[in-house]
Amino acid sequence: MQFYYNKDQSILDFRDLQCPSVQRCIAAGVVVEKNDHEKGTVLVTSDGGKQWSFVEFKDRPLSMFFLNESTGWIAAEHGVWETEESGRTWKKLEGLKKGIQRIYFTSQSHGYAIGYPNALYETTDGAKTWSKLAATPEVTLAKSEAVSYDCIDFMGNHGLIMGRVIGPESDRLPAWIDPQQGARRRERKSIVVGIETFDGGKSWKSNTATAYGSLAEMRLLSNGAALVLFQYKDTYTVPSDLLKVKVGLKSPESVFSEHDRAVTDFLLLPAGDTFVASVVPPGNSNQVPIPGKLKILRSKNLKVWVEMDADYRAVAQRAVLAAVDAHHVWAATDTGMILNLVETGN
Repeated sequence: MQFYYNKDQSILDFRDLQCPSVQRCIAAGVVVEKNDHEKGTVLVTSDGGKQWSFVEFKDRPLSMFFLNESTGWIAAEHGVWETEESGRTWKKLEGLKKGIQRIYFTSQSHGYAIGYPNALYETTDGAKTWSKLAATPEVTLAKSEAVSYDCIDFMGNHGLIMGRVIGPESDRLPAWIDPQQGARRRERKSIVVGIETFDGGKSWKSNTATAYGSLAEMRLLSNGAALVLFQYKDTYTVPSDLLKVKVGLKSPESVFSEHDRAVTDFLLLPAGDTFVASVVPPGNSNQVPIPGKLKILRSKNLKVWVEMDADYRAVAQRAVLAAVDAHHVWAATDTGMILNLVETGN
């Protein structure tokens, strides 16, 4: 453990973590005080985690993307913010409103902003101006429905944006509020939307499929497939499932799914290593608001998974991962903890 927020009457919920270099990491989160007052904050380190400095942030972060050590963006509840100083200062961008969930740049000038409702934006001048995604494929929706685009990744000219159809019945009370009713509740199918390009964003095509659970994260593989994380909020056989999917594949292939490991994030590294951050769910419900033990696993082939030793103090309901390479891996939790990989040589 490299950092632990331990202040009376408040907690720090880390929402995202980015490490653009071995020495620089940036963590963004929300401080929740005893009166439920929330304020955004950013932590930065420039010495590999030995020291962390708080930076004021005038919004509530959702996700981050860093193009290099200096330049990065935060998608927050009320807009998108940019830094050119490694997270030490932030300015709000013009042209993008609330509802943006993710920012992704393929180069210094070319980037994307996605979110809700039906938000697909593109910039070709380094975030100075934004426009609706060119040649956006048609997605058929009912009048009461919209798409929340939540995941984006590129590998060369291959890009994939994924989201889910949101309707009036999409959100339900957590099962733990009414355990008797929750025990009888089963996951419902939802419509997942994929927007895909094979020419670097010049043209796109859409696909839809039905799936159980909530779309949480997606990363592209070098063979044209993608790893997609689904989480299950209601009573289900497992709390999460990491799936390998590909257009034309008859059925998704599960690569990691265990009844006592709720996966909250994963990393794919260029050398072939995959890291999974998970927590041990307390009780039979996947939604009980009690932190569980943090468990991090590693695989070199998506078949054999090795559980790594995690700091015994590390508990969470959610953890996010960041890495420079397989030797410099970081995790941040919604309980105010930041951990990094310490290799023993074993």
